[in-house]
Amino acid sequence: MSTHGAPVVMEAVLSGRKTGWFATRGVVLLNLNLCLSLISSYATGYDGSMMNGLQSLDTWKAYFHDPDASSLALYVSPLNAIQNVGQLVALPFCAIASDKFGRRATLLLGALIMLVGVLLQGAAKNTGMFVAARGILGMGLAFNITAAPLLILELAFPTQRAPLVSIYNALWSLGAIAAAWITYGTFRMGNDYAWRIPSYLQGVSSVIQLAAAFFIEESPRWLVDTGREEKAKQIITKYHCNGDSEDYMVLLELEEIKEALRLEKEALASTSYMSFFKTKGNRLRFFIILAVGFFSQWSGNGLISYYLTLILNSIGYTSQDTQTLINGLLTIWGLVTTFFFSLLVNKFGRRTMFLVSTASMLVCFIIWTALESTYEKSTDLTGQGSDGVAKGVLAMIFLYNLSYAIGWGPLQVTYVVEILPYHLRARGLVLYNLFVALALIFNQYANPVGVTNIKWKYYIVYDVWLFVELVVVYFLFVETSGASLEETAVIIDGEEIQEKLAEGVARATEGEKKVVMSEETKEMTGI
Repeated sequence: MSTHGAPVVMEAVLSGRKTGWFATRGVVLLNLNLCLSLISSYATGYDGSMMNGLQSLDTWKAYFHDPDASSLALYVSPLNAIQNVGQLVALPFCAIASDKFGRRATLLLGALIMLVGVLLQGAAKNTGMFVAARGILGMGLAFNITAAPLLILELAFPTQRAPLVSIYNALWSLGAIAAAWITYGTFRMGNDYAWRIPSYLQGVSSVIQLAAAFFIEESPRWLVDTGREEKAKQIITKYHCNGDSEDYMVLLELEEIKEALRLEKEALASTSYMSFFKTKGNRLRFFIILAVGFFSQWSGNGLISYYLTLILNSIGYTSQDTQTLINGLLTIWGLVTTFFFSLLVNKFGRRTMFLVSTASMLVCFIIWTALESTYEKSTDLTGQGSDGVAKGVLAMIFLYNLSYAIGWGPLQVTYVVEILPYHLRARGLVLYNLFVALALIFNQYANPVGVTNIKWKYYIVYDVWLFVELVVVYFLFVETSGASLEETAVIIDGEEIQEKLAEGVARATEGEKKVVMSEETKEMTGI
């Protein structure tokens, strides 16, 4: 990376001020504002955990004709998968909405559609109505979860962008916790409200976002791109510079954004999804997004997220009380571990965290497979599996979740948006969500069939696949930590882009304002 120009100037500016979570009143207000976008992840996590919980509820199974394990793939899978089908229907319009109408408007549109789906889901009178509601919910989720990480990344204080987007992904577990413990509590009701109440409460995040719509700020990058530079300047001044319009950082951030947008427009006169195949750097971006999207769901986590009931049945934990309790404990464990590693994303390299996470998952899954095989074989011979082995499987599930939380839990969205330039960011995130939805649809049909029909041997598929993932991450993923949002292009596109951007920012800021720096810093930055 170039050792002069905009990135080093920004580092010099930031080095002379407080940059912590509570550094200034402006930063505190900004992070409170971003909480309204962060909770978008709640609904996604809530959905998977809720469906896990509902499959354990006797009242839900009775209302929907009591699907047993052998028919889960044909009956319950559509109820799970239809949400992802809804996402697929909406995804082509998500990037258009985000770029044309803004991140904020797209976020609120998604919240409104989700709320309609939630109300229909809770009031469902039959299977068809439940399926339709989940499809609508999926459409709303697509808009909501496309806009939210973009808004967080583009609005956050420079030093807090990566941790905040990582926390966004970690809050998936917050929704999972809410759903797991709500279903754990409502199963005792013994009537239809045992599943209707959890269904209605999926709309909490949408209600909060719509009620607080007036307070949600727009992305400065979108505002600059649409000719509303003065509004962008006001937002940066208020939140990043604590209301000081004379702060050099205001000018620097604005010029960096403008110059990056100008260079992107020069490179891509017309931006479309085909832009991902026009340059070597963009092709690398595409394949990284493809890998992250599928690997984030095809690493064995789909078994736990949607079919924990089948896993627990296979090791002798069959009561709804036990299953909902384990589901609740897993979600708390997931939130604690993922949130912890989200706070460390600026301490370690992205590639390093992905490698450690994938290797750890592979080890856990191999041990899990061996224990599952031992339990099932002893059950076939004696009619009753070993309780100690069953507890070993349960322990590996918790350790696997810890391994997933090291890299894949906090970093998948962070990494995708970091590697993308502004004009491809919304489309890139749409592609990521598309690959995730496709992976989930496959999972939701393949996993119950595999676990039910070939039992422990199905786990070998994930043992092999996790090794493939480890190889791909090692050779394909690039390191992006330490680079500013507008500067990550240098890592993928080369030094020439970095030099042009640095020169453009230097030209724009020269003669406008001067930052007070030591002689050593002046010499290093060339100012």
